[in-house]
Amino acid sequence: MLENPTTPAILIYINIRAFNLGHNMAAGFKDLTTEEIRYYHSLLTEELTDFDCGDLCKGDNGGEPYCCKAEHAVPLLYKAEFEHLKAMGDLWHEWKPVTGEDKKIKETASRDQLFCECKGIAHCVRDQRSISCRTFPLEPYLDRRNVIIGLTFVRDFTQRDPDTGKVKCPMTRRKNDVRQEFVDAHFVFWEKIMLRREEEFETYVETSRSLRRERNRTGRQFQVLMPSHLKESRMARKFMY
Repeated sequence: MLENPTTPAILIYINIRAFNLGHNMAAGFKDLTTEEIRYYHSLLTEELTDFDCGDLCKGDNGGEPYCCKAEHAVPLLYKAEFEHLKAMGDLWHEWKPVTGEDKKIKETASRDQLFCECKGIAHCVRDQRSISCRTFPLEPYLDRRNVIIGLTFVRDFTQRDPDTGKVKCPMTRRKNDVRQEFVDAHFVFWEKIMLRREEEFETYVETSRSLRRERNRTGRQFQVLMPSHLKESRMARKFMY
């Protein structure tokens, strides 16, 4: 998902990336199918919180949650996911770049991906949300062994918006409000997608390393939300940072 797609400071926040890696091609790599997308969506049905988290930020964003406004974020969908969602209704359409910077960003999508946008929060249909929407504001965290041990908040959305001065996603300050069922289910999803798509694994190895480097350099801490089965794991905690 893109942040601020109409400005130079464009950031991809959901890293759902798929490239033709040589390893995957040699191994008979194939694009995701709509059947796989349906399965992945079935793993991502747990709600993030017991309340509507959009209520935390919409007051500062014209009545809409920060992450649901196109000027803040444009989701990156697999083409198979887009086809699947189009078959369900008319909520989604392909994002049309306007500026030269937009066009450069659109070119970063791999051959089986599309930048898309929906009709907006007023038209949201929960079972037609994209993977990007369902997983926000968390992504997988891999420890020093490159083993996934939990989820962490997407770094860009822990920062303050330059226009409002408010934290972009207030949930990044409310770890204890994230439902354990959400963490457990999404942990399974990320394990599976990273096994299926090597580039997903490589992306999150690097984002996790980046978090550790920043922590070591600046002392800035980051949260790791662990699944139930790893909460008592000494190994996971030993190699966490």
